[in-house]
Amino acid sequence: MSKGGDTLSKTLSEKIEQTRARLHQMEAKVAAAERKADTVRKIVLGGTVMAAMETDPDLRGRVVALLREKVTRPRDREAVAQWLNSPEA
Repeated sequence: MSKGGDTLSKTLSEKIEQTRARLHQMEAKVAAAERKADTVRKIVLGGTVMAAMETDPDLRGRVVALLREKVTRPRDREAVAQWLNSPEA
């Protein structure tokens, strides 16, 4: 291949790599935004349920039963211990 062809090939290869790098960065930004949105949803949902549990004993009992059944990791159980250890449910 001629020198000009080698240069063109190298330039195209560099552009392809740069485009791939930009695509990877954009994918990472999208994934981070999706994680952030999911975290916000969980906070809003959790806050809503926690507030409702204060005034609705039936809901409180159902949520506590669900926590006792589904939360198995010690660290997570510690985070919800105030409900797991409550005698109401």
